Formats: sequence, structure tokens, C-alpha cells
Amino acid sequence: SSGINAEYGEQMKEVLSFAKIKPSNLQAESHPLLPNLEVLEFCKQNDMSFVAYSPLGNPGSEYRHKKQIDLLQDEDVVGIAQKHGVTPGQTLVRYQIDKGNAAIPKSVTPSRLKQNLDVFGFSLDATDMETLSNLYKKVGPKGYRTCSVAHWKHSPTHPFPEYFVR
Repeated sequence: SSGINAEYGEQMKEVLSFAKIKPSNLQAESHPLLPNLEVLEFCKQNDMSFVAYSPLGNPGSEYRHKKQIDLLQDEDVVGIAQKHGVTPGQTLVRYQIDKGNAAIPKSVTPSRLKQNLDVFGFSLDATDMETLSNLYKKVGPKGYRTCSVAHWKHSPTHPFPEYFVR
């Protein structure tokens, strides 16, 4: 099997149009501020699993949106974490798992690496999931990226619509 890292429907359709081995997995940035709903739907329609990178919203990013919310300090995320007796980071990783996705959070701190793996002792309820699933509305109709793709802007196969590039 194979996988792809893509986040734009036309690019993914193009890969599927010529792939001799259909990708079984897609990896893309995904967190409550960039839910990538179209990408997730594409994966469901094409029987592909989904891996969310930057599920914590990339809080240390130098590529900051002017309205960027630090998900680890967002009052809704913190409230859900407190309700379950876990950290905001664990809440965000569990959110991806409860959506049926895999998640690959980044950390260089040993204690946080351990916390990011310790997410199987609780589940989020429907209210928690709805709250997290609607956080992107605080910043715009589709949310925003926290990982830069501007370096691809001049590529002839640039896959991202302008609202993803600053």
C-alpha cells in the first residue's frame, strides 16, 4: 500500500487518476482550527485512512495567522481537558482518535511525548466533539493553516487555493 500527503481535492483526484496502486492513507494538517472537512470526506469516499499532522495546532509556529488561537490555552479546549482530568494536548490528540483518525503530534519534550501517547484512558462525549468541531468558526469559514505551504506557491503543481497561502 501507499499513502500521500495532500490537502486539496484536485491534487488528490489527479493522483488517483494515474496511480497504479491506490493510496490507502492520506496525511494532512488537521486540528480544530483547520478541520479539513473536504479532505476527510474525500478519504471516506475513497476508502482511505487519515493521519492528522499538527493536531495541537502548531502552537510554536513562526507561521502565525493574525488571529491564531493557541489551542493549548483556548478556554473550550482547557475546559474539556479539565472535565476529563487530562491536558489540553491530550484532549486534542483524543479528538482526532475519536473522529476515527490517527494523529502525529510533534514534541521534543519527553514528558509531552509521554502525554501524547497516554490518550486511551478517556473518550470525548458528543458535546465535547461538537465544541471542538466548531472551534474553526472563531477564525473564519474554513479555519486556517498553522503550517506554511508558501514555499510551494510558485510550483507549477501548486496544490493549494489562495486562502491557504499568505
